[in-house]
Amino acid sequence: MRDPVKTAAPQPSRRSFLRCATGLCFVVPLFRNGLLGQPAITSADAAAPWFADVARRSGLAAFHDTCGTPAKDYLVETVGSGVALFDYNNDGLLDVFMVNGSTLQILKDPSLPPTSGRLFRNNGDGTFTDVTKASGLVNQGWGMGVAVGDYDNDGHRDVFITNYGQNRLFHNNGNGTFTDVTLEAGLAGGNWSTGCGWGDYDRDGRLDLYVSRYVDFNPTNIPPPGTYNYCLYQGVPVACGPRGLPGLADLLYHNEGNGKFREVSAEAGVRDTDKAYGFTVVWCDFDNDGWPDAFVANDSMPNYLWHNKHNGTFEEIGMEAGCAVSGDGRPQSSMGVAVGDYDNDGWMDLLVTTFSEDYKTLFHNARGQFDDVSYAAGLGTATYSQLGWGAGFVDFDNDGWPDIFLANGHIYPQADKGSNHYMQHNQLFRNLRDGRFALLGDAESGFGAAWSSRGAAWGDLRNDGAIDVVVNNIDQVPFVYSPLRRTGNWTRAKLTGTKSNRDAIGARVRVTTGKLTQTAEVRAGESYLSTCDSRLHFGLGDATNVDKLEIRWPNGQTEIHEHLAANREHEFVEKS
Repeated sequence: MRDPVKTAAPQPSRRSFLRCATGLCFVVPLFRNGLLGQPAITSADAAAPWFADVARRSGLAAFHDTCGTPAKDYLVETVGSGVALFDYNNDGLLDVFMVNGSTLQILKDPSLPPTSGRLFRNNGDGTFTDVTKASGLVNQGWGMGVAVGDYDNDGHRDVFITNYGQNRLFHNNGNGTFTDVTLEAGLAGGNWSTGCGWGDYDRDGRLDLYVSRYVDFNPTNIPPPGTYNYCLYQGVPVACGPRGLPGLADLLYHNEGNGKFREVSAEAGVRDTDKAYGFTVVWCDFDNDGWPDAFVANDSMPNYLWHNKHNGTFEEIGMEAGCAVSGDGRPQSSMGVAVGDYDNDGWMDLLVTTFSEDYKTLFHNARGQFDDVSYAAGLGTATYSQLGWGAGFVDFDNDGWPDIFLANGHIYPQADKGSNHYMQHNQLFRNLRDGRFALLGDAESGFGAAWSSRGAAWGDLRNDGAIDVVVNNIDQVPFVYSPLRRTGNWTRAKLTGTKSNRDAIGARVRVTTGKLTQTAEVRAGESYLSTCDSRLHFGLGDATNVDKLEIRWPNGQTEIHEHLAANREHEFVEKS
């Protein structure tokens, strides 16, 4: 999070800012039927809610997040945890893992019952059963992030969890149980890790792991709320940090095979010498060269974009590429990351969530160079008061154009004493297919309850072609947003690698229907400290079949499939 003080008023885009530097600056207002840069929606669009919260009906309300004390006097008590949606038992249904936090008192006193994340098995009828104890997926620590990937290519997806404390790797045994293999694998890490993501950066067929880290945090050395200017929010004493506290360098682990990993950040050129306050990390091929790059959202410091040099090393190009800071040159308090091709031009764009009193930043990818288009897209004013976390480009109405979901919630309960609110509504923006988005009201989205949300993950929990969203809420039960509206046609691609990594993480799929081509990529780690459904979902609108589906596997091999039926999942196995 940023220095807890109010930022300057909204600024023009990066290109406008650069033009101002060369002469007189004429700012053109972006009024479009609504707020500044925020297009209005028609009454027909807002006819019925898009979602209903079914957490209690589904059984997922049996989970209740624990994250420090209600006062939130320490930074570690404010950032919350992630969510993972994945099929742990290979029955074709998405299961749910909720990462859980803890308290400093529990960590200090072994006589107190420890907290743990919870694994819920999908029963196939809209309900879930807690199988945590029987599965052995028990993370008794202060959980932060989660990334799911089959690191040993045995056909069963494994789970890595970051913690405040030792990280954990749980090997999926293939019989419904997991074994903690952290020490044998060499992935314990330490101190305070946050984001994590699996990606095969050297394309050797084995998944590697990036772990971002946050603050070198020792509660005995942290000043109490209100001590310094970085311990105030609008004049109110709050938890100190991250500014003023020491950071931690990120970690990059190379998969050596045989269940072993080696930390290679220095030799790979991932030298986090600034020790930036890292949150979410996402692997993605941002420059379309066939090799995965890594984007890291850093809190209160410039973001990183690690460009893959194709030889096992990276170079940091965030500033040159235009996604390190906002369009007006400010490092933002970056937390969550959405990646997706929202305008269907074949290049993967970025949406980065930020602190309150700052807009959530939409970086449009123009052939490997990013432009801050937040206000032009209608996101500036509409996101300015919110403090954002989980984020995603998801085609909720199956019209072929990704919409935007944002999970919001302040970090300071004391925000209610200022001009903001601790509990905030989550947000849904509809893609208007012209580079702009329209914010749906709370009644239209169905996001009626306001809590302090953090991690969010999405996927088709019912295998019916409609995307659900699961949200982890600070000190509360989760939201489980289930779609209510009748939507367009759809298709889904489930990929299995043979020469590439078995999960096909890093594979890119292009789906063409008529004149529209959509692009998506398989990932394991995104949103905010979370993992979403690895199956790639595409809305088709009125189209009843897919004209062409192109796959570029992680090793560069390509294949094409034509005339595929709509409204079903298609499975593809890489040719050996």
